[in-house]
Amino acid sequence: MEKLSIVPAIKKPTLQEVLTRFETWRKGKKPGSRIPKCLWAAAVDVCDVHSLCEVSRALGLNYTELKRRYAIATQKAETQQPTSARFVELPALAMSSKCVVELSNAWGATMKMTFQGQSLHPDPVAMIRGFLSGKS
Repeated sequence: MEKLSIVPAIKKPTLQEVLTRFETWRKGKKPGSRIPKCLWAAAVDVCDVHSLCEVSRALGLNYTELKRRYAIATQKAETQQPTSARFVELPALAMSSKCVVELSNAWGATMKMTFQGQSLHPDPVAMIRGFLSGKS
C-alpha cells in the first residue's frame, strides 16, 4: 500500500499577523536599522487583500516605498506566468459528443477529422504530425 504525503497549502499572512511581526521586530531592532526583506515581503503579500494605503498606515510604512515594492512583486509574478499555452488538454469526450478537427498546412492542403464518442483510433496526434510534416 502506498503512503500519500499531504503538503499543506501556503497561507498568506493576515494584516494583523504582519502587524504583530513588525511590532516584534521594532521592539528589538537597533536604531537606524533597515526593515528586513522578509517583513517587506509580508507587507507586500497583504496588499493583495488590503489597499496600499491601509497597509502602509497600519504597519507604519512609507507609502511610496510600499507601492514601489508591490509593483516590482506584481511585475515578477506576471513575468513568471506563461504568456501563451503550447498545449491544451481537453477533457475526455462524452459517448454522445462529436469532435471535428480541421487543419491546413503551409502548402494549402486541408485535413478534416471527425470523432464520435471516446474511441480515437487511429491515433489523431500521429495523423496530425504526419499531415503537418508533409509525410503521408
